Amino acid sequence: MNLEEGIKKINGTVEVEVEGFFTERYINLCKINNIKIWNIQTIGSGIVRFSIAIKDFKKLRKITKKTKCKVKILNKKGLYFKVFKYRKRRVVIFLLGIFVLLCILSTSFIWNIEVIGNSYITTEEVYKALEDSGVYIGKNKLGLQTKKIVTNLRVLLPDAAWIGVDIEGTNVYINIVEKTRLPDSAVNDNSIGDIVSDKSGVIEKIIAENGTPILSTGEYVEEGRILIEGKIYSDLLETKDVSAKGLVVLKTEYEYKSDYYYTVQEKEYTGKTKYSIGISINNKENYINYLDKSLKYDIIKDSSSINFFGNTLSFDIYKFNIYNLVDRVRSKEEILQIAQKDSEDYINNEVLPNTRNGQIINSNLIIDYEDNEKISVRVVYDLTEEVGYFRERN
Repeated sequence: MNLEEGIKKINGTVEVEVEGFFTERYINLCKINNIKIWNIQTIGSGIVRFSIAIKDFKKLRKITKKTKCKVKILNKKGLYFKVFKYRKRRVVIFLLGIFVLLCILSTSFIWNIEVIGNSYITTEEVYKALEDSGVYIGKNKLGLQTKKIVTNLRVLLPDAAWIGVDIEGTNVYINIVEKTRLPDSAVNDNSIGDIVSDKSGVIEKIIAENGTPILSTGEYVEEGRILIEGKIYSDLLETKDVSAKGLVVLKTEYEYKSDYYYTVQEKEYTGKTKYSIGISINNKENYINYLDKSLKYDIIKDSSSINFFGNTLSFDIYKFNIYNLVDRVRSKEEILQIAQKDSEDYINNEVLPNTRNGQIINSNLIIDYEDNEKISVRVVYDLTEEVGYFRERN
């Protein structure tokens, strides 16, 4: 049974028989007046049967009068007629109302609790902690606040790194992520303190393994601000000081700035090469210098070393490639490509190695200044990275 048929059964339908000389016209007028009919059957000459919704039945009066046909109801179906049948029986209506009310009230209670993700924390421990937090089978769910339940469970279940509470219908789902257990010898730090931000940015993720998050996702935080406070608050117990632990991911911003000139000097090699020899003692170079000081050279050194009475003796061959400096004019497109590559080298070689799990999520090249001589370029990078350090509380 599809949705449309279900609605028809609830609202009520009737099967009617139309008799007259103009039954075909009768059917056509129903369609013209947007009266929906179905299961149309021709019984004989001048007699047709069809089904129609109870709400549209009254619309047939004008058509019946216009075509001078006779209409007879053969059958009635639907909840509407059943309720109408018992309209004078107040006890039945009262009991039906009580039944509907009980159905509605029953959905406002908790009838099932399911624990997910626990391994060494037993389900019985979770049930006991829930009961101490005021959540149990048969409890009215109206007024329950999941944040308070989570806070209480974190106090009562210290081995849980993260707890999620979802209330869906009459079911309560407890999702648990347990802490990684370390050998007793590895757990030595009992210092009371907070997790503090070592950078500025927008919070992408904040999960407290121990302690209470001060900020939430989407908030901007300055460097030095407390992210996870080393305290656990509860409605049932006194505030507890702990050693704050957790994961905080920020969306941070880095900029690369530089000026690029249209005209630059580049090396133009002449193809001429000169050679020389020399000796280096303990990296102190000595070679025969007969070079023309008016020329410019690229030097390539090839060495062979030996140890001689604790000293390093090196025999060197020098190759001098002669070049001239020439001016070259670059286009704007070429400069922007160079700037983009320089910024990528900066972010990959200088920024990312100094982040914790840093990832580039966006970049934007901006021209801050431009004239006939140079272009000032700024490339802004948006990153996500883990931040925060432990600061002991005095």
